[in-house]
Amino acid sequence: MNFDASSANSSRPPVLADLHDAPTAQGLTIPYLTLCHRGRRSPVWGAIDPERYAVVLGLRLCQVCGEELGKGEGPGNQVVVFIRPQDWLRGIAPEPGLHPSCAAYSTRGCPMLGGRMPTYRSNAVAARITPCDDPDCECHQWTMPDPESAEAQRAGKPADPWYSALIDARDYEIVHVDGNESSPSGYGVRLHKVPIVRLRKVRGTPDNEPTVLDMVAAALDLNRLTDTL
Repeated sequence: MNFDASSANSSRPPVLADLHDAPTAQGLTIPYLTLCHRGRRSPVWGAIDPERYAVVLGLRLCQVCGEELGKGEGPGNQVVVFIRPQDWLRGIAPEPGLHPSCAAYSTRGCPMLGGRMPTYRSNAVAARITPCDDPDCECHQWTMPDPESAEAQRAGKPADPWYSALIDARDYEIVHVDGNESSPSGYGVRLHKVPIVRLRKVRGTPDNEPTVLDMVAAALDLNRLTDTL
């Protein structure tokens, strides 16, 4: 999940030891996936770097630290994918995976996941075509994202409920799906028929209405409880 540190009430979790060499801004680690001006010291919070997005998906990298995700199973070889109810129903998650420790950091540091932002940023898209004063910065070549992209479609809209899905790294697979009336085509993490090790809600909505993922989480918890009897 791409951070947005603009909230006045945002918290500043301690930087992970594994992320001490990563660039920071406003007290937060800048996710590898975040669009930045030259030197990666001035992030465009809420905007995704399209080139890095392709690299993260293609090379199975963590979207926060940029390091390779595992390929096995069990503790030490697991991946967290942040998903919404509509992602589950479609069978694909647009958010690349994270190491569990990076996911825990994101949950605390990202105002969207932490429930401190009622809507998605409305200016992240516009910031793509706002060049800085550095003539050597690549921002002068930035373009607006595809209006059909998930980033453009959710700009300024009410926040979705978000869930943290833990899966074995061996089940982490990038697939392509065709678009439909409600979702654009694109690549993402396969969810269809993927065994979920653990599913937790990380943020709800003001009405706190239950979603299909609440029912999935309850079923998983019940299965675990039954297995211990």
